[in-house]
Amino acid sequence: MRYLPPTRHVNLLATLRQERRLPFAGDVIARVGERVAATDVVAQADVADNHLLKDVARELGLPRDKVGAYIIKEEGELVESGEAIAVRKTFLGQQTITSPVRGRVAIVAEGRVLLVALTPLQLRAGVPGEVVNVIDHHGVVIELTGALLDGTWGNGREDTSVLRLLTDSATGVLQPAQLDLALRGAIVAAGRVEDASLFNKLQEIGARGLILASATAEQIPMLQHLAFPVMVSEGFGVFGYCEPAFQILKTGNTREVWLNAQTADVRRNMRPHLVVPLPGAASQPPAMPLDGELLKEGKRVRIVRGPDFGRLGTVIGLSDRAMPLPNGVRSHVAAVTLDETRGSRPTVSVPFANLELLE
Repeated sequence: MRYLPPTRHVNLLATLRQERRLPFAGDVIARVGERVAATDVVAQADVADNHLLKDVARELGLPRDKVGAYIIKEEGELVESGEAIAVRKTFLGQQTITSPVRGRVAIVAEGRVLLVALTPLQLRAGVPGEVVNVIDHHGVVIELTGALLDGTWGNGREDTSVLRLLTDSATGVLQPAQLDLALRGAIVAAGRVEDASLFNKLQEIGARGLILASATAEQIPMLQHLAFPVMVSEGFGVFGYCEPAFQILKTGNTREVWLNAQTADVRRNMRPHLVVPLPGAASQPPAMPLDGELLKEGKRVRIVRGPDFGRLGTVIGLSDRAMPLPNGVRSHVAAVTLDETRGSRPTVSVPFANLELLE
């Protein structure tokens, strides 16, 4: 049976391509071949903020059917704050009605002008690298060399800053004594948080991100509402980082990183992720991470459900027919040799659906 499992990237060094896209059409500033820094603006757009109605007829003191000749802006035109939208000249002087906001004229009717206030949205590169593709009116694709760590859950925010790993072990618990003003502006990484009050303390001292190996289900609402990006690497429960993930955090410690805690959507191959930009060999760039690989012998996998959740191993065999499981369900299974043997079980049988590839 051919089976295409989800892929999780836990890669210490690869050629990465990061797509940076506006949520709607705008203007792309960066060009193909241009090298950009993480904080460079690569695209921008105007976001509709609110609506404002200007009663021009009332302000000019004219009947509504007579004021049209004095309105100098048409529907769809952009206006700056303080720019005239209607002008009336009389023998006593000139009356000018101005826009109180930067925006666009939405509707002109019955002596009134409806304005849409616009707020500029700037899309920053997020990572340093070379622009290798421009997505018309939406964004760019940036290529760089670095480490890539996919997570399992994110709160939908992103930021770039220096990574501070606050634990010496993959299971380390964040302690109150570790939180001080030296973490202001840093992306903090720890195994897990037991004292939920520390989330607000991180926010108070000005942390700009948080990476955890695991979190509890009760902590999800708090993590969702933090003002900075939060990524949970391994999943929900009480456990630490897998060894490759912890190695990436140790490599990235004190380096500038990009934390994109986007919402996970396995069907669209979207996961929250951490990128650690690293120097690469110019003569032979490292390979790109693989996607869309079939499950087969020799593949590295992570178990994502069942009693061996979170463990890593190598596939040594695949069943050619559905096998009965202890719960009565029949499923195709893979024989997986585990990296760390617990007791007398160096090899386990795992249903295909309980595996993800590590690339």
